[in-house]
Amino acid sequence: MPDTSMNARSLYKPAQFFLIAYSIAWVFWFTTAYFSYHGGTGGLLGLLMFLGLCGPLAAALVMFWKSKSPELWDDYKDRLFSLRRINPRMLPFILFLVPAVMIVAIGISVLFGKSPGQFTILLGSSFMTLPGLIGLFVAPAFEEAGWRGYGVDSLRSRSTLFVTSLSFGLLWAFWHTPLFFISGFYHNTLLSSWLYTANFFVSAFVLAFIINWLFYRNNRSIIACFLFHLSANIAMSFIPAEQFTKCIITVLLLIVAGVIVIMNRKLFFEDKWCGDGAPGE
Repeated sequence: MPDTSMNARSLYKPAQFFLIAYSIAWVFWFTTAYFSYHGGTGGLLGLLMFLGLCGPLAAALVMFWKSKSPELWDDYKDRLFSLRRINPRMLPFILFLVPAVMIVAIGISVLFGKSPGQFTILLGSSFMTLPGLIGLFVAPAFEEAGWRGYGVDSLRSRSTLFVTSLSFGLLWAFWHTPLFFISGFYHNTLLSSWLYTANFFVSAFVLAFIINWLFYRNNRSIIACFLFHLSANIAMSFIPAEQFTKCIITVLLLIVAGVIVIMNRKLFFEDKWCGDGAPGE
């Protein structure tokens, strides 16, 4: 395939995309934070949270519309719905990496005197309610439809996958910032310790490398990334890992990400994305 990277650079506008994605999320989420301390009802807070979550998807749709490119639209729809892009041999990795890492991390934490009760499943979790289950599925669906739908490709059109993953990891991690100011929200509870707060940002940064690798190794399948993201969310929601254990999880995922980068040096450091298909195709 001829190198069409210059065409990709002209079609993709990363600065505009991330500005829209951040603006929508931060406006609604900081508003949520305000009302969480000033008498906002559960319904209002839930609506504002949902609207903020729409940021990446809305940004992607706006950018595809602005591109006036039928090819980009067709490519997006195929990546969004086609299962044939997924490499079947990677399904165990997609579905079970994070749960497996969590089990290993819990085992290590028990050696440090932490509770073996972490080896349980929280069937009484708040995520077992209808709104909780909807949120569990909607969050990764909307995020991946935006991040992997447009955002990562837009960064990839201008740099190597390694630099893309560095950039996206930082952007994705700090995109969550308003959530730390919402009273009673999970991220807000992490502020009790600088270590736990830092661990969240580092874990998001590390996961960016892993998901981006899955994205390009599965022919830019958004569904593959959604399934990985969903699997991680389900594991984190229903397995009661302590914060100490979550720090161990981050270390283990960092090792996994390091191995992935080393074993895929050509993909991360050499291949140029041509604006169609996976890098190097």
